[in-house]
Amino acid sequence: MAWSSLSLTRVLVLGLLTRCALADSDTKADSPQGGSADGLAYEQIEKVNIYTGNGTAPQSPPVEGWWESKICSGAFCVYTNQRIANGRGLVAVTRFEEFQKLERIEDHLNRGENKYLEDPIPLTTTEVPHKGPGLTATKSIRRGKPLLVASPILIVHKSLFDQVPKKSERTRLLEAAISYLPSHTLTLFNTQRTPRHPSVEAILHAHPFELDLGYATHKQTADDHSRHFANYPEAAAFQHDCRPNVATHMDASFALRATVARRVQPGEELTLSYIDPFLARDERAAWVKRHRGGEKGVEGGCPCQACSPPGGVKGEKAVEGEKRLKEIVALRAELRNHDSSKVDFGVIERFLKLYEEERLHVRLAEAYELAALNFNYLGDDKRAKKYAELAVQAGIVEGGVQSNDVVAMRVMAKDVKGHYSYRYTLKRRGQ
Repeated sequence: MAWSSLSLTRVLVLGLLTRCALADSDTKADSPQGGSADGLAYEQIEKVNIYTGNGTAPQSPPVEGWWESKICSGAFCVYTNQRIANGRGLVAVTRFEEFQKLERIEDHLNRGENKYLEDPIPLTTTEVPHKGPGLTATKSIRRGKPLLVASPILIVHKSLFDQVPKKSERTRLLEAAISYLPSHTLTLFNTQRTPRHPSVEAILHAHPFELDLGYATHKQTADDHSRHFANYPEAAAFQHDCRPNVATHMDASFALRATVARRVQPGEELTLSYIDPFLARDERAAWVKRHRGGEKGVEGGCPCQACSPPGGVKGEKAVEGEKRLKEIVALRAELRNHDSSKVDFGVIERFLKLYEEERLHVRLAEAYELAALNFNYLGDDKRAKKYAELAVQAGIVEGGVQSNDVVAMRVMAKDVKGHYSYRYTLKRRGQ
């Protein structure tokens, strides 16, 4: 199913794509050896005029396979493969050793799918108050309904933003990078540009999906990791909510899968949470204000119901919400501790009730798993089985069929009394 069948009203600003300027012979003569004054090395590629200090001949990305552009800032260079994922393409701004990992997993990346998972698409673009263009349901959608799958088109090493301190230098590197996407994919990327998010960097921070290529093989340092921002334009069409109704996870090909986590009614907005929903309200609102633009007239910066409930941020509902969240975090710590002396049936039941009241439907898998284990610790095999099965269902929504937690809970549900957790606490108490 073509992505274009979904009407996006996001502003298309191809003109904002910053092309590296043509340099005349005088400018080349003045450039430092091996690069330019802003620290980037250049060579001419396709229609983007880039020059190296030693005046190498123009080159173009190959039709097949990976290409090392030699466009770099410090340790971070641009790498591209225009045929990955059936011609969707992928650009990486990363270190050489991370690029080598991408080369090794090319077959996995090529398995990435790109489609909506229902025809006709049950979504439409709507102007959402205090947010801008968002997605709303055109019909009732049940929990567990897959919505879409999309492969990444841009990945950027997260250390770039610390190790390249000049924003102008990062901007030139990132804009040069996306210019090597296939034309149809570049057009798709640019649908994310809005007055609030005009640059590549702003888009990445507003939709901070993270992809981890695993640990580096050489000696580790504080900044030596393999975490990258990953960009999925179709998923970025979902607006943020601290209590969303859509969950996402990455599959083995690093494609992002979006699934409904709470029943949605016709006309209801479909949302993702781009930050940890267990953060305090002030922290969540500050992040929204900084990276998603905030909104005039919205107290605190985040317009979602959890951050801006009726009565305002100091009203009764807001205070109750913060109290619930703190209690959830405290009870979760007790339930994670299999040697806790404070856990009883009442604690487990209270924990589950608070999750529902706080509408944490995209994080139910861990809640159900903790309930299953702790009921089993206390010898209640019937409720342990019930919540192990619920943990499987929630885990599929949040992490996919083959996720480790789903596999573990399936094993437990098949033989609750044979599981290591059965009567664990009672045995330790000598009962």
